[in-house]
Amino acid sequence: MNHLAQAVVDYRGHMQQLQQLSACGLVTTGRTGSDYLQSLLDSHPEVLTFNGGLAFYKEFWRTSVCRTAPTFEAEDLVDEFIGRYIHRLKSKYDIIERKHQLGPSHDQSLSICTQLFRTHAIGLLGGQDLSSRNTLLALYGGYNLCLGHSLSAKHVLFHHAHHFDELDLFLEDFPAASILVTTRDPRANFVSGIEHWRDFDRDRDSEEHLYWYIRRILEDSTPCASRGRPYAAIRLEDLPRPPVMGNLCRWLGISDNECLTVSTWGGLDWHGDALSKQRYSSRGWNPEQTRNRWEIRLGGVDKYVLNYIMFERLGRYGYPRRDIRPWDGLFVLLLLLLPMKYERRFLTPNYVASRLRSGRTRGWFQLATSPAFYVMRVRLFVKYWAMTARGVPFNGPWLGAQ
Repeated sequence: MNHLAQAVVDYRGHMQQLQQLSACGLVTTGRTGSDYLQSLLDSHPEVLTFNGGLAFYKEFWRTSVCRTAPTFEAEDLVDEFIGRYIHRLKSKYDIIERKHQLGPSHDQSLSICTQLFRTHAIGLLGGQDLSSRNTLLALYGGYNLCLGHSLSAKHVLFHHAHHFDELDLFLEDFPAASILVTTRDPRANFVSGIEHWRDFDRDRDSEEHLYWYIRRILEDSTPCASRGRPYAAIRLEDLPRPPVMGNLCRWLGISDNECLTVSTWGGLDWHGDALSKQRYSSRGWNPEQTRNRWEIRLGGVDKYVLNYIMFERLGRYGYPRRDIRPWDGLFVLLLLLLPMKYERRFLTPNYVASRLRSGRTRGWFQLATSPAFYVMRVRLFVKYWAMTARGVPFNGPWLGAQ
């Protein structure tokens, strides 16, 4: 299938098969390895997925120029998608995810023929209503055909929604879909999310970002319960341990496969995104690979407070925790009112001056709203403090090696 003239494909039959796939949406709870998990499924012959997280509904379907017209054609819609996501088809342009440095020697990139992708996607949409569901299936199907995958072998559509707002739109089209959540030791997650984003994007260096980030960590998989779908969490620290990957395969309804221990995009080895401080091995499990010395980088008071307000959660996922004593509740309640180590930065004259000198509305807004987000952070901690004090259990399902 290297030349368009040789591509004879039963698009109608393939689309019928794609319509019958079971579906799963993937969401992250911060820097918890959702892209890494998807990359482990990238080469699985029974998984229909795309190149990385794709906010298809939020970023493309809702904002499509073609869809603003009274009528539009499939070929124009596909052309618009190619223009919007050329970096997903030609990964040499995907610098943030470091997909311009794939392969064993870090010198390869994924290169999908856009003309062939267009032919496949339009062919799969032939005779179909141009709905969001059909368009998503056609784009995923076209991408996998370009990779030489057999669509008849696919068992599950795996959509990396990344965030819950995208997931909810996906669930409208695929109401029977299950939900998979990537998680991580919340203290390591917090350190990674604050320090890496601070270094990479100065707009994330704010009390606002800290609040939303720690809120997502504290919520973890609990928002899934209100969606009414089967859901489970999987720990970054367990990827790609064979027992855990076996649990994942059974949960997704796919066969176990040796490719699940290799991180790839389009079959090319991947070594981590640009936010990461180091390059990672693309093959096998290494317990040191996800450790970021949070024990040293977090302040003593922060560790004490986080241990208490997430005590049940830490135990549920098997993370190390210190036993809490009857008097810890009172001490923690007083201490959580104080600025955390990362928050003290926002109170320094240098930080305030840098925002004032920036001349940017965004910087001034962050300064003006910082006290409000600080109060919101304290109230959030009080909520989870009360849950621990009352002994509320955390029962989120997870795919551990049990």
